[in-house]
Parts: sequence; structure tokens; C-alpha cells
Amino acid sequence: MKIGFFTDRYYPQVDGVAVSVDIFAQELIKLGHKVIVYAPEPSKKNRPKKDPPYVVRFKSVPSIWYEDHRDTMPFTASTIKKVKNENLDIIHIHTPAQVGMLGLRIAKEDSIPTVVTHHTDIDQYAKIYKKIMLGILVGILIGPALIKSKEHYKDILPNLKPKKSFTKWNRKLIIESVGLFYQNCDAVIVPSIKMERSLKEYGKFNNIKVLPTGIDLEEAKAKTDYNPRDRYNINNSPLLLFVGRLGKEKNIQLIIKSMPKIIKQSPMTQLLIVGDGPYSEELHNLVEDLKIKKNVHFTGMLDRSDTFACFKSADIFCFASTTDTQGLVLNEAAIESKPIVFLDDEISPLAEDKKTGIKAVNTTKSFSDACLELIKNSELSKKYGKNAKKMAMEITIEKQSKKLLGIYKKIS
Repeated sequence: MKIGFFTDRYYPQVDGVAVSVDIFAQELIKLGHKVIVYAPEPSKKNRPKKDPPYVVRFKSVPSIWYEDHRDTMPFTASTIKKVKNENLDIIHIHTPAQVGMLGLRIAKEDSIPTVVTHHTDIDQYAKIYKKIMLGILVGILIGPALIKSKEHYKDILPNLKPKKSFTKWNRKLIIESVGLFYQNCDAVIVPSIKMERSLKEYGKFNNIKVLPTGIDLEEAKAKTDYNPRDRYNINNSPLLLFVGRLGKEKNIQLIIKSMPKIIKQSPMTQLLIVGDGPYSEELHNLVEDLKIKKNVHFTGMLDRSDTFACFKSADIFCFASTTDTQGLVLNEAAIESKPIVFLDDEISPLAEDKKTGIKAVNTTKSFSDACLELIKNSELSKKYGKNAKKMAMEITIEKQSKKLLGIYKKIS
């Protein structure tokens, strides 16, 4: 089977979309299929020396709608011809933006079975990143023309009239934007029950499949000399860990603000923050303001093997986001037998209160209490970590890729 992945988020950006796209692509290739990943070209500063042979890039510019994003307009005749000449059997769209629109246009013109994965909780992101709504509005206005679906204008235009409630109008625009994409697809994949419920509330989609991204066991075994405990001289300290994009939506500030309460009862406890992103400076400043620099360490961006070294070294994984749609880092923490402190138990089957970790509420008292319970009770911590690993082994990337192929075959 020849499969095209169309995504506006891809390496060197490190987020759930990029990780999901790449590990599914690699596993499908291992299973004997041809996969081509179509994605924007990164900035010169972040450009890798060499892409994998299955990646095709489109020229791009920094996005005016969203930090840490690249916009592209890959709708030239030569680009469309080049993609069409691949004679794809399946088009799998991972983002409802420009590259995704290209995939949808080609799918419609050549009658290619199409799948879309709803990776992002757009409602929540739009509340945090206000400029996204302008991008969504532009997408609604030009999207039907770009994907050769001008008949959608008769459904969309009446809904562009502003409502008395700005919040309700924003939500209506999001529903129309998502609808423009997903109603043209043969199947819609969501990575969690949370996102299945969210899409059903939109009231427009029927063929929804829940398929979490699998765990790459080989990646977790990668060897490295990197040891965060040695690097930061914290060999005998309880170690809390966060891994992910440093964005406001990740709610890392809650973890940091919980640290003074944790340190008061467990002075040796350290927090390791792995990743980079647009909210990095604010988080550094928060650590300074709270006077906890000795207990909080920012690693910056690490490669995958060094990131897994951090998972191996940590005692507890902290995840305070309520905007994530599946929290891939929970998979990685679980495979290393780490208990989790989390807020959202619908984000992943691995986030189960009193089984794989502790569910807190969005306050520093609740979050710090949960962390301290695990710090003080090593047997409980080990028990939750063991349960997490057992559950994680049921959603390996090999198993999930075979389920994905089953979806492809049903719509072909």
C-alpha cells in the first residue's frame, strides 16, 4: 500500500503531531508499505542536515497566526502534479491547514480514500492563542476554493455572521472549519475518548475511530551517555519530570508553582523540564521569582535517546495539561515504569487514578499533595509505575499500526 501523510507539524518541531506522524510512518514502512510524509520546510536555523528518504518538504514562511509554526502554499501546478504522480492508495491528513488542504484536494480530484486524524483540541488552543481564530477565519474563506469544494460556501457563509456571544461565534467558526475538512474524509481518527466526545459534540461526524498512537519500544531502548542526574548533580534526590513543548497551554506553570510546597516537605526534590517552546522565558522567570533555581533544571531540546534517559532517571512524571488530546509523553513515562501525576483522566488510557498514578485538580495544593504522596511512599510509586508499564505494553506502535491498516482497508 502507498500511503501519503499530509501534515503541517513535523520535525524538527517536537510535539504530539510530529511524533505521531513519524513513528506511524516508520512502523508502516517496517510492515512493508511505502509512506511519504509531506510537510513544510523548517527554518534554516532548525533545518536538519538530512531528512529521512520518505519526507517531502514544501517551501514555508513563519506563521502569522501561531508561534512555532510554518505556513506554506503548496498549490502550484508542479507540486500537485508531483504528488499525483505518486499514485497514492491512501491519503492520511494530520492537520487541517495548508498541507492538509493539499492532501484533501488531491484526494477529491483523484477519488483517493482519505483518513484524517484529529490531533488538536482546537477549542482550547483558540482560547489561549487568540490569533489562531484569524487563521481559522481565513481558512474558512479560502479553504473551499483551495480544495476545489466551492459548494461548501453555501453552508459556510451564513455562519460567518458574528453572534452576540464572541465565544459562541468562535466555536461556530471552529466547527465550520473542522467540518470543511472532516466531512470530506472517509474516516476520522481520534487519539482518545476525550476527543471522540469532543467531535461528537460538533454534531457533524459519524465514522469516528479511536486509535491512540502506539509506543515505540525500540526507541526507548536507544543507548546514550547522557545522564541528567550526573549533569545536574542530583544523584540522590527525588526527581520529578516534565517532557514536552514549553507552551502556555501545557500548564507547566502549575508544576513550577507547586514546587515551593513540595520543597518545604521534601527539600531535596528536584524538577527536570525537558523541551523548548514559546513560553520558555516566562517559565524561567517564574522559577527566578519563586527563588527555586537550585531545584528546577531546564535541559532545553534533547534528542529522543537523551529524552528517554530522562524518563529512566526520573521518579515521577508530572503532566498538568488539559488541552492535550492524548499526551504521548504519558506513553513514554509508562514504558519506563514511572507513576504519573495528572489532571485529565480522559487524555489517555494510561492516566488512571489510583492505578497508574494520582489525579490532581488544577491547584498547587492538590498537585503538590499528589507528588508528595508518591515521594514519601516509594512502594506505592513502584506499584503505579508497574501498572502503567503493563498497560503501555498493550498499545505498542506495531499493534496500533496494524489497527491503522485495518481502517485503511475498510475504506479502500
